[in-house]
Amino acid sequence: MTPAQQRQALRDAAQWHARLSAGEDTQATHQHWLAWYEGAPVHQWAWQRLQAFHAELRSVPASVAQRTLATAPVLAGRRTVLKGLVLGMGLSGLAWTGYRQTPLWLADVRTGTGERRMLQLEDGTRLILNTASAVDIRYDRQQRLIILRAGEIMLTTGKDPRPLSVRSQQGEMQALGTRFAVRQLQGQTELDVLEHAVAVRNRADAQPLRVEAGMSLRFGPGPLPAPQALDVNRSEWVNGRLVIDNWPLAQVLEELQRYRPGFIECASDVAQLRLSGAFPLDDTTRALDAIAQALPVRIETRTRFWVRVRPLS
Repeated sequence: MTPAQQRQALRDAAQWHARLSAGEDTQATHQHWLAWYEGAPVHQWAWQRLQAFHAELRSVPASVAQRTLATAPVLAGRRTVLKGLVLGMGLSGLAWTGYRQTPLWLADVRTGTGERRMLQLEDGTRLILNTASAVDIRYDRQQRLIILRAGEIMLTTGKDPRPLSVRSQQGEMQALGTRFAVRQLQGQTELDVLEHAVAVRNRADAQPLRVEAGMSLRFGPGPLPAPQALDVNRSEWVNGRLVIDNWPLAQVLEELQRYRPGFIECASDVAQLRLSGAFPLDDTTRALDAIAQALPVRIETRTRFWVRVRPLS
C-alpha cells in the first residue's frame, strides 16, 4: 500500500462512516459498503484504522488535540495519514449527530460507542454519560448549565444554591433537587425523572411544565405534551444492562446498535418477534448470543462490524 492509496482509502472510509452513521442504513447502502470494504486490503486497513483512531482520539482532551494538529509539522507518511483521518472524523461526527455548528470531539466531555463515563462535578453533582454522548459544562457565579450535545446523561444533583439546568436542542430542564436522565433523540428530547421534579421550558411554552418523579416527558419544539408514566427499566443502562419487557426484536437490536460499532441488520420476517429479559451492554456479542438462544433466529457475522439477524430455518 502506498501513502497515496492509504490517504484515499481513509477519505473513503470517513465518507462511508458519515453516510452510514447519518442514517443511510438501507440494505443497498450496506451492500455497497460491504463491497467497498471487501474490495481491497487497503479498504479493510482504513476502516479498522478509523475505528481504532476514533477510540484513541476520544482519550485526548480537545484542547490538546487542537494544539497538536495546529503545531505539528506536515510530514509524509503516517502523520499525514492520521491528520487527514482526524479531519475526516470531524466531518463524519457532524453528519452522525446532526449538529452542523461544532464537532462533537470539541465537547468538554464525551464518550465513544459502547463507553460510559461518570464524573463528579465541582458542586458535588454526579454526571454519567451513556454511549456516544457529548456535553459542554458551563458553570459560573449565577448558574450551573450542562449542554447535551448528543446521546444520553444521568444527573444526581449536588447541593448548591445556583440553579442547575440541562439544555438540549428542544428546550431547557431545571433540576428541582433531583435525579433525572435526559436523552437527545432525532428532533426530540426525552426526560426521565427518578427523584423529586424537573421544570421543563421550551420556546413554545412561556410557563415551565413541572415533571414529577416517576414520570417521563418526550418533547419537541412545539407545545409540551402531558408527562407519561416512567419505565424505570430505561435507567438500567447506568448499570450496564438493557432490561426489556415484550419488545419487538427490531427495537431490541436498534437499542443494542447504540453500544456496538458497525451495523446490525434485522430481517423483516423476524423483526416483530417479541423478547423480554436483561442483556449486557458492555458485551453486545454475548447479548446477541442470548437473543439467538431465546428466539428462533441465527446470528450471521460477516465482519467484525457487520451482523445480520435471520430466521433460524
